[in-house]
Amino acid sequence: MKFLKQKPSSKTVLYASIVFISASIMIVLFLNRNNTSESISPLTLSTIPTPYPLPTQVYDSQPYFITVIGQVFRKKEQFNPSQVENDGQRQAENEYFDLYSENDYLPVDIQWWQKVSEQVYEYVSKRLDATVTEKVIVIFVLPNSGNCAPRGTTFHEQQPIIAIFADKDTSKEQILAVLAHELGHVFIHQKYENLSDVALNEGMATWAAGNYWKGWKGLDFNSGVIALVNDKTYLSLSQNFDMSKAYDSDSPDCIIHRDILLTELASFLDYLIQNYGLEKLATLFEVRQPELTNNQRIIYPPNFKDIYGLEFNQLEYEWLKTFLPPSQ
Repeated sequence: MKFLKQKPSSKTVLYASIVFISASIMIVLFLNRNNTSESISPLTLSTIPTPYPLPTQVYDSQPYFITVIGQVFRKKEQFNPSQVENDGQRQAENEYFDLYSENDYLPVDIQWWQKVSEQVYEYVSKRLDATVTEKVIVIFVLPNSGNCAPRGTTFHEQQPIIAIFADKDTSKEQILAVLAHELGHVFIHQKYENLSDVALNEGMATWAAGNYWKGWKGLDFNSGVIALVNDKTYLSLSQNFDMSKAYDSDSPDCIIHRDILLTELASFLDYLIQNYGLEKLATLFEVRQPELTNNQRIIYPPNFKDIYGLEFNQLEYEWLKTFLPPSQ
């Protein structure tokens, strides 16, 4: 074929070079955008980033993390939450809680529990300015194995039920932090009925745990975020808002990622509360509810732009800037 032997013109070479360079730049920008949480710190940006609206999520079935949690309680060795009162044994009660066990399994001292559980309730109730009229049932369950084993979960039955996954080796600090977090979910369900967004719900429940989370992790939320940024383990919230990394059972880092994102979300929500007030946050929590269309579940993102005047990625940047020294 003769054209293979023809020498390309200088114009053709120029055009080809431009195309190659342009394509290379686009590839680099694409990779940087998709790897920001792993490769660069958001604090390296010098100006507020371009607004990037959170996408609407469409699932062919229910989100994966819901499936995982559901599977936990479908296993034969796990209890049926709706049968706790019928099949369990009530071990103790106080003003706020009924403590149940199944097969007499109870990894905590009852007298210790009676005292500290009331303190946790009063702390979380005051923090969220909320309460519930009925007592909360708490039951302890043996921890599960696996990368994404839960440490606690809450069921909103006629009487709220909190399951804490713990054994004799589980620290008291972890038990109290998990109780405070799950109790946060109980109050949030009561106070913010339309808060169906997972990231905001989990972040707010973690924020509600406050001092108990600090007692467990050794750092408050803001100090935890600073440590993550300094260690280059910070995960971009705007790129991980779907929380998939926090519930990816195939990842050995699932629990690590979950704690990172929960710490970051709690700190971010504290920033919104301190700078914009609880009223705006309550408005943000009035999210558009998920819809089921053609066997697909459609989940709409919270409306940060209309409420705060900035997209979520821009708010994330403004929040992170508060951790910089004054000279920067």
